[in-house]
Amino acid sequence: MELGSLTMNEHASNSVPVLEMRGITKRYSGVTALNNVSFCAYRNEIHALLGANGAGKSTLVKVMCGVIAPDAGEIVLDGKTVRFPNPADAISNGISYVPQELSLVPTMSVCQNILLGQEPTFQNTCSLINEKKLEEIAADTLEMVNLDVDLHQMAGTLPVSAQQMISIATALYRNSKIIILDEPTSSLSSQEIKVLFEIMKKLRDEGYSIIFITHHLEEVFEVADRITILRDSEFQGSFFTQEIDRSRIVSLMTGKSEQLLRRKGLPIDSKVEALRLENVDTERISKGISLNVHKGEVVGLFGQVGAGRTEVLRAIFGADKIKSGQIFISGEKSTINSPIEAIEKGIGFITEDRKNQGLILTMDLLDNTNLGIYERSTKFGLIQPQKIKEITEYFKDVLHIKTASLKTWTKYLSGGNQQKVVLAKWLNHASKILLMDEPTKGIDVGAKQEFYQLINELSKRNVAILLATSEISEAIALSDRIFVFKQGKIVAEVDPEKITEEELMAMTL
Repeated sequence: MELGSLTMNEHASNSVPVLEMRGITKRYSGVTALNNVSFCAYRNEIHALLGANGAGKSTLVKVMCGVIAPDAGEIVLDGKTVRFPNPADAISNGISYVPQELSLVPTMSVCQNILLGQEPTFQNTCSLINEKKLEEIAADTLEMVNLDVDLHQMAGTLPVSAQQMISIATALYRNSKIIILDEPTSSLSSQEIKVLFEIMKKLRDEGYSIIFITHHLEEVFEVADRITILRDSEFQGSFFTQEIDRSRIVSLMTGKSEQLLRRKGLPIDSKVEALRLENVDTERISKGISLNVHKGEVVGLFGQVGAGRTEVLRAIFGADKIKSGQIFISGEKSTINSPIEAIEKGIGFITEDRKNQGLILTMDLLDNTNLGIYERSTKFGLIQPQKIKEITEYFKDVLHIKTASLKTWTKYLSGGNQQKVVLAKWLNHASKILLMDEPTKGIDVGAKQEFYQLINELSKRNVAILLATSEISEAIALSDRIFVFKQGKIVAEVDPEKITEEELMAMTL
């Protein structure tokens, strides 16, 4: 049942929303970021906010949190119209935001992070912190999220899953009644996600309103009670989760039907080996790794977060040392001591962390696309701007990179377009072997479809691809073969045509 036209009294469990956004509009220099968007959240619910990159989710959340002011529309909290001139005001009114890129202070302890800015002090002084009281409050707050860690441990030394819970605990300490979780599962293993979902459900049952932003639709059906969808800065509807299916969501998000592309056969040169590893031990978790990939072949590396896939790719690229074992490129034994040597041997690496390791965000498309190979566009030692522009324009057109200008900083592009710029860089290097680590992480379903097409096109051009992914459907749909990783080792090599998603997942547990 679509909820866009329902009255408040028709909602299943509550009569008055805890938060309403009515007719929110926001424009930037003539560009409409939100156009008359409405949204409402109730107590005792997990509400998924969905949309492609650039659909307006981030802008709507910024309005909710007082980061920006809307040009039109109103915010209603517990039935009263409110204005949030700044984020602190939104927090004081019970709205907390837990960002995808966690904002804990890494060099401060767990308890200091939870009570940061609201530390208890001794009654006779306004400046001396009551350390004992601080620890007691922090311990009680962590119990609410079932997290057992050393209160004095530096937050930055903890795993991402623990930091996520600390961020949620901080929101609870602030007496937040609305908690916004932005892509909270992006760096978590399946077991950690399970724990997070249990906490989310627990908080929902205790009366909190959880606004859940994710690109993983299977998570939506697992944990969300209701869904609101945005597309092109406009409201597409709100729905009870049990009354809408995946294809309908994708259609509303993208304006197109979902078509997950499957591999169809192998290219002619698929029997020519491009890369082989024999009994490779990395300096970190991965041990005894033996695998190979042929020209034009897509080989999937599937496993949980921390299973060792990333470490293998980093070792191949020379970013991590190989303790033992051998690497062969085109049948010849090779030694790779640095990324520079890997690049010289025709290897490119699309990292999981594109913002910190794949791009220079304060550089434009021209610089990022031609990074490291300016010498190809020089004459008498001078860079030729026109040549650089022609190369960048070519990849922009081929990869359908959406940007107003080649001089736009990559930090202002959507996640999908950022990932295409990373790919453009390696195609510009003429990489014959591409290592891809979670290449569709943090990009929407529409951009994923485009990236899947690009992967298939690259294989047709005889590029050998090692694809590390934790998405089951992605591994099965895109791979010619799959190596399954568990606790740093390869536990199986499987044919994606002959295995189910359930069987594949079971191998990693």
